[in-house]
Amino acid sequence: MRRKKIFVLSIFIIMLSISIMSFTNNSKNETNLKFDYTNATANIKKVLIDDGTYTDRIPILTFHRLVPNKIKNRYYKDNEWVGSIDTFEEMMEYLYDNGYKTISTEEFYDWYTGKVEYDKKTVLICFDDGFYEDYYLAYPILKKYDFKATSFVVGSRIEETTHKYMSDKKSYKKNTTYYIGQDVIDEVREEYPNYEFQSHSYNYHYYTKDGKHRIHSMSYEELVDDVDSMAKYKFSAHAYPYGQYNEIIQKVLKEKGYLVAFRFGPSDYAKRDNDQYAIYRIKINGDATLKTLKKWLNY
Repeated sequence: MRRKKIFVLSIFIIMLSISIMSFTNNSKNETNLKFDYTNATANIKKVLIDDGTYTDRIPILTFHRLVPNKIKNRYYKDNEWVGSIDTFEEMMEYLYDNGYKTISTEEFYDWYTGKVEYDKKTVLICFDDGFYEDYYLAYPILKKYDFKATSFVVGSRIEETTHKYMSDKKSYKKNTTYYIGQDVIDEVREEYPNYEFQSHSYNYHYYTKDGKHRIHSMSYEELVDDVDSMAKYKFSAHAYPYGQYNEIIQKVLKEKGYLVAFRFGPSDYAKRDNDQYAIYRIKINGDATLKTLKKWLNY
């Protein structure tokens, strides 16, 4: 009888030990499961990024002066800085029809610093120099498609009133150029904030008498004065005239709180490993076609 009790007790102890071990292992498995779930979530996100859901580069499409196609062919056929507004509209229509997202310079900065992610159908549209055709010809097209765009203006060229648009051939024959004035900047900022204005320097967009870019002969103090002259506009992005820059202007822009600065050439995609004050852009030449645009978008 005693032996029977001892045998039953032994069986009970063995069963209890097995139960405790099973519970402990299950608890460990549950802990591991939670840990694996966290890792799996991170891995899924990584796979999505690597799989092409998010982009690792952004085409910054940069235009200069745009004129009617007839004017382009007659007076600026071989001018790489003057493009056709007809071709530009064709490009914008293509972007719209194919679901592309346009962003501002601040939104670009948020992407550059990793605050947001965008898919591959994302572009930044820029205009350098602030020609008045940007407003009279390109601006209505951008509004039509509800697109965002950035005009980099030269401060010393901004007059109080924008010149009335001269559509006659004589004005183009004389190679007359006019720029966006203060009235247009105020109007557009109020009417259509999707179209923004940023800095293209106050007054170093020219060559010196010895044929060199003005920026390379400017001192730190002179560059500070130039940037300060644009302070009233509260700009946060800068595009270097002719794409020329040096460590001094980069230092000044950083000190003045500019978020980013853009170079110009060689054409390439903007990436997160670009220098914050030397972001790459893509030059859309005067002879560019829709095929040219598609080439840059196909990456």
